Amino acid sequence: MKEVQVQDIIHEMERFAPPHLAENWDPIGLSFGSKETTVKKVLIALDVDAHTIKEAESHEVDLILTHHPAIFKSLKTLNDEDSRRKEFIQLIQSDIAVYSAHTNIDAAEYGMNEWLADALNFPKEREIVSEVYEAAYKKIAVFVPKDSSETVRQAMHAAGAGEVGAYKDVSYDIAGTGHFTPQEGAEPNRGEINQQKSVDEVRIEMMFPEDKTSAILQSLVQAHPYEEPVFDLYTIENQKQTFGYGRIGTMNQTTEEMISSVKSAFNVDHLRYSSYDLSRKHKKVAIFGGSGEDYYKEAQRKGVTLFITGDVSYHGAQDMLRDGMDVIDPGHFIESIFISKMSEVLNTWKDSLEWDLEIIEVSSQKDVFDFK
Repeated sequence: MKEVQVQDIIHEMERFAPPHLAENWDPIGLSFGSKETTVKKVLIALDVDAHTIKEAESHEVDLILTHHPAIFKSLKTLNDEDSRRKEFIQLIQSDIAVYSAHTNIDAAEYGMNEWLADALNFPKEREIVSEVYEAAYKKIAVFVPKDSSETVRQAMHAAGAGEVGAYKDVSYDIAGTGHFTPQEGAEPNRGEINQQKSVDEVRIEMMFPEDKTSAILQSLVQAHPYEEPVFDLYTIENQKQTFGYGRIGTMNQTTEEMISSVKSAFNVDHLRYSSYDLSRKHKKVAIFGGSGEDYYKEAQRKGVTLFITGDVSYHGAQDMLRDGMDVIDPGHFIESIFISKMSEVLNTWKDSLEWDLEIIEVSSQKDVFDFK
C-alpha cells in the first residue's frame, strides 16, 4: 500500500471536479493544513462545524473532506471571541487539514446534481438546468511500437482519454511501419546511431475534453518507450462537453407522487411544497442542489413544470406559482448525499491507486432544522 499525502487526494479531486467549474466567489480548495501532510484517515462531511471537528478528533483523522467550504466570509482576526473562529482555532490546534469541493462538484459531470437525480431515478438522458461551462474536445493520434501499444493506451485512458458519452476506454488503432534514423546525441530505445530503423507501430487515436490535455500528454510521455514520442493533436469542432447546475428528467409524475419520492429518496419526514393541484402531471421535473430558486426560469424555458430545490423563499414560491411552476423544497440538507457518494469515489481511488487510507463517513451531522 502507498502512503498518501493531502496533495495526492487534491490531485484526484481536481480531476473529478475541476476548480475552473467553481464560481468566482466560491472559496473551494484547501482552507486548513498543508498539502504535504500524510493522510492515514480522512473524514467525509457536508460541513465543518463543532460536531464534525469533535468527531474528526475522536477518529484522529488527518483530513476533513467537505462539500461546503469552511471559510465563506473573510477573517479580520483569528481569536476566540467568536464561536466560528473558535472552531477554526481548534482545527489548527488539532493539525487537521480541510479541503472543500463546492460549486465545482455541483457542476461536475458526475457530481452533486447527478447524484441527486440518480436518487430520484431520473432517466439517464438528462438536461442541465443552468449551463456554466463548455469544454472543447480534442483528439490525439500517437504512434507507438506495437509491443508497447497497450501500455500507452491504458496510461492515457487512466488520465481521462477515450471517454465519449456513456462509454469509456474508447480508442481506434491503425497498424503501420515507423521509420527513423537516430542521430548523434540521441538515446534510442530501438535502433543504432546513424542506422535507419523500421518498427512495427500502431497509430492510436482517442478523444478527450480539452481541460485534460496536460494530464494526458504527461501520461503519454511517461508510458511511451521512445525518448521523443510522435503524436498529432487536433481540436474537434463537432463535439463539446457541457457542465452546469441542476438536472432535468422526463418523469410523467404528479406533484404528490414526486413529494413521496423525494421524502423516500432523501429520508425526510417533512418538506415544503407549493402547488395549486397535487394531482397535476409533470412531463419534465428538475432537481437543483442547494439553493436553486434563482434558476427556476432557466428550467422553465426548458419545459420544466416542477422544480425541486432547497431554501425557497416566500416570495420566490409566489413567483414560481404565478409562472405555472410547482415547487418542492426538501431543504438544503439533501446535499448530505455528498457523504456517501464521495466515500464511494474515494474508495475507488483507494483501490486503483493502492492507497494506505482509511475513509470515514461523518455520523454526527444532521439538518439544522427540525419539524414537528
